[in-house]
Amino acid sequence: MVTDGLTPLTFLLFVGLALGSVVVLGSALVALVLKQPLWARRLGWLEGAGLACYALLYLLASLTSHDRALGLGEEKHICEVDCHLAYAVTNVRRASDSLVVTVSVRFDSLTISEHRPRSASLTPNGRVVILEDGQGRRYPASADNLKRALIPGEAYTTQFVFDVPPTATGLRLLLANGDWETRLMIGHENSWLHGTTTFRLGT
Repeated sequence: MVTDGLTPLTFLLFVGLALGSVVVLGSALVALVLKQPLWARRLGWLEGAGLACYALLYLLASLTSHDRALGLGEEKHICEVDCHLAYAVTNVRRASDSLVVTVSVRFDSLTISEHRPRSASLTPNGRVVILEDGQGRRYPASADNLKRALIPGEAYTTQFVFDVPPTATGLRLLLANGDWETRLMIGHENSWLHGTTTFRLGT
């Protein structure tokens, strides 16, 4: 299964780092107010060690990753912590000076947590949809039509229209999680230096 890299473990590591930093730095501030500089320094060292370990794991995951390009019909799963939505490009066609890309979306019922009710719907997090060509030009599109709520096993198709010159070659579609915090998560494709998964568009 090709995913964007979000897992419950990496999510918990990110949340743990954020909450832990608040607790440690808050405790260091209290130590300073109580005129306990030794404890303030120790807590500062603890915070620094935690950030260094997280940064090391972050860079290791990014530098050992690689880019992937999927063909028509191949799925990319974008994770929502306890479940996955599967996306695939099913058709690409030219329409005058535009390119029409059809994308299928399904709620993969095999990936949900055993504690999640099968009748519970999921409204996706933010998404980014960008067409890239081989010359490095980017053509963004609105992701509003990907906000539809789904229940496990449900699927639908939608289309994106891009104004792309006929001479553009090497076209790829980037469809990814658009939430800013994913840039700080270990192993996520949005993280710094991490490889991304795109869709090749055979036109």
